[in-house]
Amino acid sequence: MSSDKKFRKYIDSAAERLHKAEPGYRSASNLSFFLYVLGVLIAALAIRAFLLEPVRVQGESMQNTLQHGERLIAEKVSFWFDPPEVGDIVITRFPDREGAAFVKRIVAVGGQTVAVRDGFLSDGTHYRYVEVDGVPLDESAYRDTMLLDGGVNRYSYIECAGSVNGEFTVPEGYVFVMGDHRTNSSDSRVVGAIPLHYIIGRVHGVIVPVEGTSIRLVD
Repeated sequence: MSSDKKFRKYIDSAAERLHKAEPGYRSASNLSFFLYVLGVLIAALAIRAFLLEPVRVQGESMQNTLQHGERLIAEKVSFWFDPPEVGDIVITRFPDREGAAFVKRIVAVGGQTVAVRDGFLSDGTHYRYVEVDGVPLDESAYRDTMLLDGGVNRYSYIECAGSVNGEFTVPEGYVFVMGDHRTNSSDSRVVGAIPLHYIIGRVHGVIVPVEGTSIRLVD
């Protein structure tokens, strides 16, 4: 490198150091950093508000489909195009518990009549099941992970406000939800139907499972 080029490089470097030492330069750099952090925060809040909601399962009301301590992502986008359906696992608020969110499964939607009925197997075994519009609800897709411990009498009937003789007709714009752990779940059988705008998002899988299980999709 020629002495002339070395001299120019030295002058440019010195000018840059002096420029950085100016208060105005430091202020501009700080402002740029602040705007960058602000942009990241706004993007994160927008994602949480409109796209995804991280959730941690607390309690046993969805066992054995979901376990206490597992972490889920509730996505909100599909509800823009596909309304909640029977069988969906959703994160929702309850009308009488505004500050909390719950993970439940939809068993009936607006216009349907739901009830809990008694049945008997050929050997005389007594059991209970969900009936929708006079037909037993098809729960074969997730029956293997449902938990029905504690005896049939803990599988409670529908007793919410608006129910008649154990039957409840879901108003339009609402859904009826239950936990898969039917004998240990506080759900629509007690609190009633859930307005659609109370639903936070739809759950498709577990992203942080408890020890001994793997990342998996849920039905």
